[in-house]
Amino acid sequence: MEEMDNCSVYTAASVQEFLSYLLPNAEHWNSASRGELAYRGQASSCWALVPRAFRKTQRVGYEPYAPTGAANRVVPQVKAEFRAVHRFVKEADRAGLRITEAGNRVLLQEDPDKIFGDVNWMYNWPQDDILETLALAQHHGVPTRLLDFTEAPWTAAYFAASSFWDNQKVQVDQVGNDAEEEHLAVWVIDLRFIRAINETVNRYPERIGEVRVPRANNPYLHAQRGFFLIDRGANDVISRGELVPLDEVIWERARFWHNGNLLAGNGIEQTWFDEIPVRKVRIHNTHTGDLLRGLENRGITKGMLMPSLDRIVESLEFQVSVAKCIAQQKS
Repeated sequence: MEEMDNCSVYTAASVQEFLSYLLPNAEHWNSASRGELAYRGQASSCWALVPRAFRKTQRVGYEPYAPTGAANRVVPQVKAEFRAVHRFVKEADRAGLRITEAGNRVLLQEDPDKIFGDVNWMYNWPQDDILETLALAQHHGVPTRLLDFTEAPWTAAYFAASSFWDNQKVQVDQVGNDAEEEHLAVWVIDLRFIRAINETVNRYPERIGEVRVPRANNPYLHAQRGFFLIDRGANDVISRGELVPLDEVIWERARFWHNGNLLAGNGIEQTWFDEIPVRKVRIHNTHTGDLLRGLENRGITKGMLMPSLDRIVESLEFQVSVAKCIAQQKS
C-alpha cells in the first residue's frame, strides 16, 4: 500500500488479485455492507475525480461556440451547464422520449429566472428539484457536475478496462508520472464517512453529497447499480479559481473532521476503512485484455451493463476483438 497526498493506493499484480481486492467483504474495507462503498473505474490512474462539466477540454453545451468547462466565474459556467441540459430535454421531447417531471418544467419554460423563481438562481445551481433531470442527462452523456459511481466493484473495473481498450492511447487532462499513466484504476470511496458527516446538524450542508434517482426508468442505471456524487460547494470556489477534484475535496473534509475533537463532539464514530476514506486500486494496463476476459467470465459485459439489442451486438463484437488480440499476443 502506498500513501499519496489525497488517498492511499493499492497496486495489484494480477487480475485475480485486482478483482478479489475490490470485493466489499474483504477485510481491508472494514466490514463494509452492500451499498456502503462507491466505485468509479477510470482508464488512467493519473486521472483525478473531475466531473465532465469541469474539465478544461470538455465543451459544455451544444452551440457551435459553447464554452469549455472549468470557467473561473460562476455565472458563465452555470449558464453553460443549464443550456446543455435544456437542449437535451428539448431534443428528448421532440423524439417522443419520456423525461422527468422537473424536466417537463424546464422544457416548457425557456427563462431559468422564471423556472427557479430567482434571478440569482445560478448561485444555487443545481437546485434539488432538478437533480433527477440532471442525473438522466449525465447518464446519457451530457456534461454535468455530477460524477458517476456504482455500488458494484466489478462494474467499475469493466468501465476502467473497456475505456482503456477503446482508447489504447490515453489522453489525460492532468499531468501524471509514468507509473500512474501505465495503470488503470478503480477509485473506492467509503460512503459511511460521507453519510456520517452529512447527518450532523450544521448551518450549511456538507460539500460532498450523494445523488440517487429512481432506476426504474433508466435500464442502464439499474444494470450498473449507478448513482452520483456531487460537490455542493463548487460554486463557492469557482470564482476564486480553486476548483478541485472530488477526491481532494473528500481528503480536505476528512482532514477537517479529524481535527481536534470534531468527530467525537458530533457523535461520529469512525467506521470507514481509513482516516482518509479514499483509495485507488490499480493494475498495470498490460493486464487489460485478461481483465476484460475475466470479467466476461463473471457475466460483466457491455451487453449486461447497457441492456439493449444494439449494445448486445456491440458487446459480442467487442468480445471478439479482445479474444483476437489476446490470441495474437500469445502466438
